[in-house]
Amino acid sequence: MEASYSSQQQSEENVNSPPIKDIGIRKFYQLIGEHLPESVGDTLTQETGDGPGKPVFGTLQAFVDVLENSLRDKELEIYQRGDCGRIGRRRTTLFRPDVAIFQRNYPLSQDEDKAFWGSIEMAIKYHSAKKTREQRLEQAADYVAYLLNARPDLISALGLLVEPDSLDFFFCNVGGIYKLSLSNKVEYMPLLSAVLRYLNGRQKKNLDPTLVRVQGSSLFDVSFPNASTSLGVTKGQATTYPACVLHYSHKPFRCRASILIYKPATDVTAIRVIKNQYIKKHRRWDEKQILAKIHANGPYPAVVRMCFADEIMQARCGDHVRVRICLQDYGTDFLSLKTPRDMIYALYDLLEVTRSLYSDRKILHRDISPWNIMIRSSEHTERIETCSTASPVFIRRLLDPQEPKHKSSIFLIDFGYGQDLDSPSPCDEQVGTPMFIARAVQAGEPLYANPFIYFPGLPPLSEDARAIYELNYPHRVKLFNGAFTPRFGPCENPAPPFRHKLAHDGESGIWTAIWWSIRASPEGGEEKPICMGHWHALMPKYDGPRTGLPDDDGRDCVLYPFVRAAKGILHPGYSDLVGLFQDIATAILPDYHWAADFTRQRPDFVHEILQRIILEFVIKNKDAPFMDKKKAQKNRKVEDRMNRYHVSTDESHCQRSSSIDSSVPSRGHKRKLDETSLDAVDAVSIVGGSVKDRCGRDDNPSGDAQRFVKKHCTDNSFLNVGIA
Repeated sequence: MEASYSSQQQSEENVNSPPIKDIGIRKFYQLIGEHLPESVGDTLTQETGDGPGKPVFGTLQAFVDVLENSLRDKELEIYQRGDCGRIGRRRTTLFRPDVAIFQRNYPLSQDEDKAFWGSIEMAIKYHSAKKTREQRLEQAADYVAYLLNARPDLISALGLLVEPDSLDFFFCNVGGIYKLSLSNKVEYMPLLSAVLRYLNGRQKKNLDPTLVRVQGSSLFDVSFPNASTSLGVTKGQATTYPACVLHYSHKPFRCRASILIYKPATDVTAIRVIKNQYIKKHRRWDEKQILAKIHANGPYPAVVRMCFADEIMQARCGDHVRVRICLQDYGTDFLSLKTPRDMIYALYDLLEVTRSLYSDRKILHRDISPWNIMIRSSEHTERIETCSTASPVFIRRLLDPQEPKHKSSIFLIDFGYGQDLDSPSPCDEQVGTPMFIARAVQAGEPLYANPFIYFPGLPPLSEDARAIYELNYPHRVKLFNGAFTPRFGPCENPAPPFRHKLAHDGESGIWTAIWWSIRASPEGGEEKPICMGHWHALMPKYDGPRTGLPDDDGRDCVLYPFVRAAKGILHPGYSDLVGLFQDIATAILPDYHWAADFTRQRPDFVHEILQRIILEFVIKNKDAPFMDKKKAQKNRKVEDRMNRYHVSTDESHCQRSSSIDSSVPSRGHKRKLDETSLDAVDAVSIVGGSVKDRCGRDDNPSGDAQRFVKKHCTDNSFLNVGIA
């Protein structure tokens, strides 16, 4: 579930709530901090069906009349669907509650592109005869979850389903959704009054005091009351960022990740990206530790910089505590790149920084995707001073010795799945984003080695390229010196227990570049749809529900046409890129676990061969017109599905929206920001029959596949797959 704040949302069929937990009336009163009235017994949960019952609220207006009478002399007002016209641009009823309660100080916006969900206190669903009882319950529960996403200042949220003969009360927090069904007026009327009192004033105890709504707007003031960092800020120094925009939020039942952006109008260097999430108390905060290690000796190039890190105990929820990171860097994602030159340079720099993180800091990212590779704007790039001991040399320095050594057009974000190879924790999780995850990671073992497997040699470098390489990477020239000629056939290496390798991060970068290139259509070019076969080969494939790692992987059916230099994969306007991807596909097709020689089994061999291929291509085509041919804003459609599929800039299949106007949440596939955001979607694995996510909560999985992790047993057999 996501609150992506976009005018384009996913359809209703993509919504999938977690199990709703039934509770008793006494428990519900406890959750809202009220005492059970003496006139009400400790009623057990009562389920109501679709059958006839004694009418209580026969019409929606009858219920609204009761609400209005109860809200007299309170600071709450009622919204009824139709009062404010359309809500955003939603065409489904999923995002449009029948009734909403809001505070007078935070009025609903009349502008269809502005906030709605972020302004309300409770959403109410009224009985619909066209839906089953189960569907009505699910939709009412979704409303509560949407509200929790749109209101990160709320620790928990309330909702209501009004049936003709009953009321269903909902309570939602990071632990899940809880429901109480009551059909006795003696019981539900006092509880309804208690809920309204709670919303009118007592809900203040349910607010995060470090995340405060700005009155009359959908902005938030965000503070770090106990900020700690390795970058020179004293522990305990309070820091506040006013008027932050809520840019993205998702998964209210697990880690409740949300991204807020502080963007002062007059100083772009002061932009900050603030990431919130919940973790279990006493659980190691991996991302904070990894970023601290990366930047321990000064800012490391091409990695997002951490300003503050804080544990917000004031917003604790049960056995969960809110953690908050303030990040210094800001940019757009990989898919925002406009030209082949930009894309190729970014790919090279990605390979360089992942390789250097491995050698300098013993860190693997493990979730490379287009939305974790951010493109830094030029005004930020020039002003970054980096650690002098860091080893990466990026492509602009290779092409121009006057450029700073550590100047990179990209920076990596989201180290939530990062692995510190110096830590005792095993690196045996299968983690990644479908379609970009390395094939061997998805399989959990080395790729199949047929008897005719082909291992390419190191590509020869032209005189100019070799001179550049020897000047900037003398140690690599010595390490990979010699004639590594092509070889056929696998050796008989035993298949080891699964572990994530540096080469896997490199392959994920290649899938990212392929995705950009297949979708790209040049400005002014004729419409040429994507081959349905290539599209289908790229898409994750599931035998059942779209949860866990995909069951099948057809991406070799994209690599083989590239190896054959097939022209139909890319738009004809970008056919000059086929030669580059021909060499790249040949390099990543085999699994070098089966290579007989030691050098090919080096952790950085795949990076070495890929970087040589790219450097040679760039030097050869440095002045070629196609390198600067801008792609159109709209991406290519898919053939034979022109009316059903449109691979457009909204990234509806696998990214988050870039718009920050509306605050209506949505669910669906993994979606990322155009702006910098540290995605905190946490992984889930099924261990011993229970689902355990990296936020530390035991629960059942929910929602569509986003990022996944699969753990292995000690006997190397697989456990069941959970979802993030």
